[in-house]
Amino acid sequence: MEENLSTQESFVSFEDQIKETEIEKKLSIPAKRLMEKLEPIPSKIESLKYRWFWELIQNASDFNSEVDIELELQENTLIFRHNGQPFKIVDVENLITPDSDKDDEDIDDDYIGRFGSGFISTHALSSVITVQGVVKDKYRDKVHYKFKFDLNRSNYNSKKLLIDSIQESEDQFKKGYKESDYLPGSFDTIFSYDLTQGLSNIKPKEIAMSGIDYAIKVLPLVFTFLPKLKSVKIIQNGIPEKHFYQKERSDENGLCEIGLKINAVPQNDIKVKYAKEQDVIVAREIKNNVVTEYAEEIAVLFLYLPLIGSEKFPFPISINSAAFKPETERNAISLSDVSIENKNNLLNGVKAYKKLLLNLSEEGIGNLYHLVQLKSDRIKALPNGSDWFQKNIEKEIKVVLDEVEFVNCNGNPISYAKLKLPFIPENKTESRDLEFYDTVSALIINEVPSRSEYLNWLKNIDFTIFKSVPFRLEAAVKMVANSQNLVHLAENINKDEEETVKWLAAFIKYVKVNDNGLLTKYNIIPCQSEQGSFVNRDAEIFTDNGVDVDLIEVYNKMKNQNYRFKLLNKTINKEVSNLLPEAKFKTWETIAKEIDEIFRLRLDANSKLTKNEIDGLTLLVKWLKRKGFPNWTELPIYFPTFNSSYTSFFLESFDDEEKVKAITIRDSGKQDSLLKLAESDVTEEELNKVVESISDIKQIVNIIDSGANLEQLTELSLLFPNKIPSQIMDFAREEGEKKRDFDTKSKIGSDVEKLFKSAFENNYLGLIVDKVDLEAVDFIYAGGGSYDFRITNPETGQSFYIEMKSVKNGNTDSVKLAISQLERAVNPKYIEHYCIALIERTKDIKDMDEAYVLKNLKFIQNPGTFLNSVYEDHKKVIESTSKSREAKLLMLNADFRCSIDYQFLKSKGKSINELEIAIVNSLKN
Repeated sequence: MEENLSTQESFVSFEDQIKETEIEKKLSIPAKRLMEKLEPIPSKIESLKYRWFWELIQNASDFNSEVDIELELQENTLIFRHNGQPFKIVDVENLITPDSDKDDEDIDDDYIGRFGSGFISTHALSSVITVQGVVKDKYRDKVHYKFKFDLNRSNYNSKKLLIDSIQESEDQFKKGYKESDYLPGSFDTIFSYDLTQGLSNIKPKEIAMSGIDYAIKVLPLVFTFLPKLKSVKIIQNGIPEKHFYQKERSDENGLCEIGLKINAVPQNDIKVKYAKEQDVIVAREIKNNVVTEYAEEIAVLFLYLPLIGSEKFPFPISINSAAFKPETERNAISLSDVSIENKNNLLNGVKAYKKLLLNLSEEGIGNLYHLVQLKSDRIKALPNGSDWFQKNIEKEIKVVLDEVEFVNCNGNPISYAKLKLPFIPENKTESRDLEFYDTVSALIINEVPSRSEYLNWLKNIDFTIFKSVPFRLEAAVKMVANSQNLVHLAENINKDEEETVKWLAAFIKYVKVNDNGLLTKYNIIPCQSEQGSFVNRDAEIFTDNGVDVDLIEVYNKMKNQNYRFKLLNKTINKEVSNLLPEAKFKTWETIAKEIDEIFRLRLDANSKLTKNEIDGLTLLVKWLKRKGFPNWTELPIYFPTFNSSYTSFFLESFDDEEKVKAITIRDSGKQDSLLKLAESDVTEEELNKVVESISDIKQIVNIIDSGANLEQLTELSLLFPNKIPSQIMDFAREEGEKKRDFDTKSKIGSDVEKLFKSAFENNYLGLIVDKVDLEAVDFIYAGGGSYDFRITNPETGQSFYIEMKSVKNGNTDSVKLAISQLERAVNPKYIEHYCIALIERTKDIKDMDEAYVLKNLKFIQNPGTFLNSVYEDHKKVIESTSKSREAKLLMLNADFRCSIDYQFLKSKGKSINELEIAIVNSLKN
């Protein structure tokens, strides 16, 4: 073997051996360096597939005050070009033998990097890179040389072969350069990557595509952070050409506008808003006046260019500083005790962040929830400095978000200090989150984002950091409980009474399903009291299973309490099933027994009824009469005590004088008739007039019974003792027809009046009661006389009168008022409390219903104001016939009426809603 080896070595001269050894020694360190940098590439390909583009841009920008770049992806080649300054010889050498002197005076202070390890990482694209360019003569400024050589790192795991590769590149450079003219701005610098020559287990084409896709996403920020980068053109085989370029930037407005052309056709500008604090910049892209979402795969830290690997750095916005001191791999920054500069840059970044947030909020930029991604898990994951970051950066960002009013809450910008974000901690899904939002948002309408933005705020805010922001179910329940009743709750959520109770029903239903115990812990269940006071589920509250409202009035009067405090609100009762235990209910039968218990206690104590109890007894008797008292068969079942002793209870309520009157009435035999009189709406004053004119009343009754005037009947019998002539009989028949027609019209009018009464009771009487602050009002249907309806305030005796006038469909005739109606209308006592209700009937009376009445009724307020002249005319006529003198005007059977033009009356009409208002105002006076 030795002999053969000597034979082989004999072919290499000793001189050549010396040269070979010199080369090996000279290139040993660069080759070793290459091996160290190339061997890890396959294992780091996930980060390098995004980094290669920025390494090339870094080298292009390091050597130029401004630069344009072209990136072309062909079928099997990726070409990177730029129009920067020519190479220096040291730059070329650093490419070939990457062991550059760190102290080289040719390296400028503002270099981002240099041709060293960063450039080596671009071999992720290919093991073979062809470099072309122009190199400047070191001593003659105007002399330049073109060159071209290959950097072949195919055998990257063999030191000897790498030395050979380095030597080959040196030879190509030394032997191939040619003197050439240099034209500034031309794309002379070219790096070509052979995509068919990948390092082991790497797919270069996929790496190329990944880097380009990432570049397109990040370029707007790079243009903002790196003003010297003037344009980037991306040319891809079969894909439209994209041309990005610096268009305009304004530090005053914090706006960088980047132009974009696709296949040379201008597109909408890309806008990036930014803010500065010393040498730190924060920025975010804006599109259509809203902040764009920041992709999770994009770096957060920038040293002009993205530090690939800083994607999860816990700063809430992309931040750039030329003074950042990155880790060796340029994938992070250290926050160790000695990293003072990095810490100061982050603190300045918070100040810039505040400026940007203020500016965006003032300009009305939307989707600011993209700027608040401060995550505790990312802070804790920092390899060093997590405690410092939490105590300083997190703390300062929290201060910013508590001070800046930037969260749009339905048009009202607020800060985190006031923000309330509905939050459920368990079983979270978008639909459940939205369900909770819909349930509680009315409580916090000026402190919660709109529904369309809510989920995004929920996703981006870390509640372990911002602990005051989440608005949980119990907090919502507390707010409702603090309202104390439906009236205050309606004010707090800005809804009317009906909307409020429906909202509360939905809220209670949600609480019942999600945290049932809160219904016992807090008072949020409304009872039927006037204000709808709140109680909890364990209170003395019962389901209303048909409690009679009149019996409630009896109980309230006798006990001087409000039974409605015991009854669950009717809407809640209907909407929320099984809210109370099955045993907790009240019916009319149960309240009847509670009323009877009052009588039992009095009977057992042998004590008299109090005044309140006597008043309640009066109401009870009215209710019992509707049931058939005293012959109601169920009286002993539900009122056993009262049934056995009601005579005693009645008598003890009479004084001696009243007892005498009762005996007189009994002995008169007129109890039934007097009872009807007592139950009518005749007032005591009117009844006294009847008693004073009792003889006249008897005569009137006789005339009514005979059907004609007695004097006229006598005269008729004297004139025609044998037979009444046919002409007289025809006249009588005609008068009979008139009477029947009148009766028919009266029947129609009566039907319309009853329909109005039903519609008004069902839809407006309850509202009037509430607004006048009464338990009830008296609503009487007179059906004739000077009015048709009377509504009375029982506490003051004040009444409001309604005269109903219904006319035929398509009516043009005038409307008639009786003199008694005219007199009431103009009477100063009633003028503000009297109205005409006018309605035009349907063609067929059967087609009329309550809805028709409510829609078509016209209300004429204070008709006395325009009828007074008619009344004065009537007075003059009457006075002219009653003057006492020998000869005077005599009027027989004169039937005066007030006639009002129908169209005039109709023009005065207002809606039934205004009738309600007039009644309320009347009854309050």
